[in-house]
Amino acid sequence: MPCKGGYRENIEAGKKRREEEQIYLQSEERRYWEGLVKRVHDERIGLDRIAPAEKTYYAVSCLIGEVYNGGFGQFFSNASGSLSGLAIDGLMELEAETSTTLLLRAKETAFGDRPVPADQRARWDAMANTDASNAELNRLDKLFYEDPDKLGERCAEFAKAHGLYG
Repeated sequence: MPCKGGYRENIEAGKKRREEEQIYLQSEERRYWEGLVKRVHDERIGLDRIAPAEKTYYAVSCLIGEVYNGGFGQFFSNASGSLSGLAIDGLMELEAETSTTLLLRAKETAFGDRPVPADQRARWDAMANTDASNAELNRLDKLFYEDPDKLGERCAEFAKAHGLYG
């Protein structure tokens, strides 16, 4: 009996998350994101040929997705890690001060004072992989998960202000 064990709240919360996900999947924001990703990965267009506001939106959105999925370590390890400079600039443009600080600390933890290599293999080789650095990245992940700057809301406002969608 779900109610007797106190699970009803979890069941209802799960239903609500699924409903919200279905709404997002049908949204203009989602359609825009899918089109943006296609353009970024299209050889004829690519990241260099999209508008500056789209670069900002793309880099910050990739950061958010990667960190929420697997932390700063995943962000730097995956292809998105090449966007770290754009993500820092984008967070500053969004006036997301706490998130900017967290990303800068994560970059320093992973790479010290060296720049983040653009090449993925070079990033893997350059990333610090010690118990201390991993513990610090985990701590920074948790602070990022608290979403102190309400990044989703800031990205949506930014997109609307720049006519990206809606």
